[in-house]
Amino acid sequence: MSYMRGATDDPLLDVTFGQLLDDTAARWPDREAYVFKKAGARVTFADIQEKATRLAAGLKAIGTARGDVVAWLFGHRPEWIYLYFAVAKLGAIALPLQEERVGRSVETMNYFLNKAGVKVLIMADKSETQPADEKTSFLETLFPEIKTADPGMLKIERIPTLTSIIVLADGATGTGAYTMEEVQRLGNDESLLAEVRTLQDQLSCRDTFMLGFTSGSTGLPKCAELTTYALHNNTRVIGKVIGMPNEGTALYPYLTFRFAVIYPFTAGCTLVVPASSSPSSVEMLEILQEEKCKAIGVLYLKECHGLLHDPHLGDYDLSSLDRVLVTGNVTPKSLVDHAAKVLPNAKMFVGYGGTEFIFLTSTSAEKVAEGRGSTVGKLLEHAEMQLVDTDGRVVPLGHEGEVYVRAYSLFNGYRGDEEKTSKAMTADGWYKTGDVGVLDEEGVLKLFGRVSDMIIRNSFNVHPTAIESPLSKHPKVQDVRVVGVPDPASVEEICACVILKEGQTADSQEMTKFCAEIGLVPIEMPGYFLFMDEFPMTLTRRKVDRKKLRLIAMEKLGLKEEA
Repeated sequence: MSYMRGATDDPLLDVTFGQLLDDTAARWPDREAYVFKKAGARVTFADIQEKATRLAAGLKAIGTARGDVVAWLFGHRPEWIYLYFAVAKLGAIALPLQEERVGRSVETMNYFLNKAGVKVLIMADKSETQPADEKTSFLETLFPEIKTADPGMLKIERIPTLTSIIVLADGATGTGAYTMEEVQRLGNDESLLAEVRTLQDQLSCRDTFMLGFTSGSTGLPKCAELTTYALHNNTRVIGKVIGMPNEGTALYPYLTFRFAVIYPFTAGCTLVVPASSSPSSVEMLEILQEEKCKAIGVLYLKECHGLLHDPHLGDYDLSSLDRVLVTGNVTPKSLVDHAAKVLPNAKMFVGYGGTEFIFLTSTSAEKVAEGRGSTVGKLLEHAEMQLVDTDGRVVPLGHEGEVYVRAYSLFNGYRGDEEKTSKAMTADGWYKTGDVGVLDEEGVLKLFGRVSDMIIRNSFNVHPTAIESPLSKHPKVQDVRVVGVPDPASVEEICACVILKEGQTADSQEMTKFCAEIGLVPIEMPGYFLFMDEFPMTLTRRKVDRKKLRLIAMEKLGLKEEA
């Protein structure tokens, strides 16, 4: 049957991030933990311990207590890591936000802050995405109240939990916000520092430490609560599987992939963080060469494709690069084959995970197979997985089913959403991922798509990825997404929405002919092809919003939902 249990030889660790920081700083005080290229800062474990403890005391001075939510929104600066551990030392809850996902949207920001119940917000005085000619900062656009309020005395009706804003700025702000420098100065109080040190023995690694918003592919993003226990042990497990180096440097392109920022503490390597929070391929290549990086700690699929196909790739010395972890749950075989050609000395790994359960499976990329579905590997340690049918019964090996997970890395629940939490969990502790896959006799999992994305055509279930994967091999296609649109005869008709590469043209006839040439079976043959310039994205800008895409396709085709 389609049930697997991971090995349990290596025990999981019960340790808070505050304890982890203190222990590591005692062991390797002068070893570099992070390199921040924008600030030109090479930060040691002792640096982090000193600054995080003082910042924790400063946050305590402005009223931050255990269980309070502290959010921050700024790019790749050393303060990101100091805050991470300062919040941990207080027993507070961290919510790192990403400018690229929030954008300049007041509505999106308000939603995130309210949903999480944020008490303290830290922002840069000017965001990376702010136009040069724009005089009003995003901070003032969000909170005009700070112009008249005193620091720590904010009263914002639309976000009632928010009481303090801290700005990363040089000198006084002249507003009702603290500066980071002021908060750090407040943290010099010896009595507060002593309280922070005493607090460490009272904290639990099973408490919620971090909030992570889901992609919003099934509606508004949900706010998942994650523990130190889950984050710490999952980083240890995935780092061991992919062989993260125990010394030397590794590129970590995005701090907002918050699940593995503690590699220096679990593996021992130094993470090099680019200046930009959305680094270009050239920026990453320059860092890999300059810092002689042995690994890339995580790389999203789109950025991986861009890096491997960069025309200047061959101009850089990447001989030190030994391994790369790619995440995104769908890694095409064509990309794996290309990686083997252009980076012959580097071993690529693919990882499958989610906000609610972090990493679940991994495999070396050479095991990614051709054909339907995307190979995502074998189950990691200390986790259970089963594939079930629509009635919740475990299916035989080789049969499709929804992936259920039960593990130490599971989230504590959706914040403020008991109903959605109970809907996502079974009574015996299994989390329903919503992903459809097949488990083979070797214990290797293949994914085919989302339960919610399934297209029903002539009583057959059709997975969008079964069509998207082969269509993406068309030499003119940059990206493709498949949705089901209403059809009175077939329930749903398949509509392929295509973005062509720059300068290319194509029509439905050419695409239909290509589908026949590559052997798509009749039930998977799209009835419609639509050519678009872009796809709508979810609120967090991490995934294509298939619901909106379906509505756009229906409008373009002049179709209406059946009653």
